[in-house]
Amino acid sequence: MTKYLKQSAFTLVELLIVMVILGILAVTSFAFIHSGFNIYSQGVERQEAVAQARFMLTRLAKELRHAMPNSLRLHCENNCTLSQCLEFTPFQSATHYTGYLPATSPFTVTAVDFELNGLIQPSSGDWASIYPLTPSEVYDTSSNKRLQLTGFVSSASSEIDQWQFNQGFAQESPAKRIYFLATPVSFCIEGAQLYRYQDYGFNISQLDAFELQSTSGVKRDLLALHLGNDLTNNAFFRLTDTALTRNAVLNIHAVMAFNESEAMVFNHEVHIPNVP
Repeated sequence: MTKYLKQSAFTLVELLIVMVILGILAVTSFAFIHSGFNIYSQGVERQEAVAQARFMLTRLAKELRHAMPNSLRLHCENNCTLSQCLEFTPFQSATHYTGYLPATSPFTVTAVDFELNGLIQPSSGDWASIYPLTPSEVYDTSSNKRLQLTGFVSSASSEIDQWQFNQGFAQESPAKRIYFLATPVSFCIEGAQLYRYQDYGFNISQLDAFELQSTSGVKRDLLALHLGNDLTNNAFFRLTDTALTRNAVLNIHAVMAFNESEAMVFNHEVHIPNVP
């Protein structure tokens, strides 16, 4: 007697239906996971852009607090299609001089001792400035508003120091302020990056980014990425007329571009004391 074994299995149609369902589930799951990953990635990039903007604006504002009055100036390379640079001269210390500025030799200026306030004291070869009213009077020595010290004597027995020069300053300061200067600093927007330059010295004409890069001994530091400013129509730095009586105003208009299609705009004003 012949016995027949009964076997059970899926038919081809059933297998095809299962494969289609699994394919649909896989595509749906992948799309869901991919969407979640994109949202996370965009959030990370957005946070990075905010962090960079916060660091950049804080750094700029902190350094500009020590800018010499009337020393800020702007320069665009090739009508701002390549770069825009902000230059200023920081001061290391400031004090008040006594009496009147000497008009004849010896050109010795007496001033309140820096040690009273725990400030850095100058030495021979350093630069001092009294009452500059325009950037050119800060960077061009022919105006006699910025002079180099030939000697500095800090008195141990009184509260008065002696500043010695080879010539006299051009004009009295109404507030009798004398500033001890550091060397100039530049912040340059180059494409989508912000760079900081220092150690290049004083120049009558402001240097652009290319000239700063090609100057020997210059220190160049990267401060920010992902900038999206169109400098020809949307300048990063905007300097309000420095003829203001008490303050100069620098507006920083930063466009942070990220995620290839998004951008955040940061407007920040820095008030620079403008009382020389």
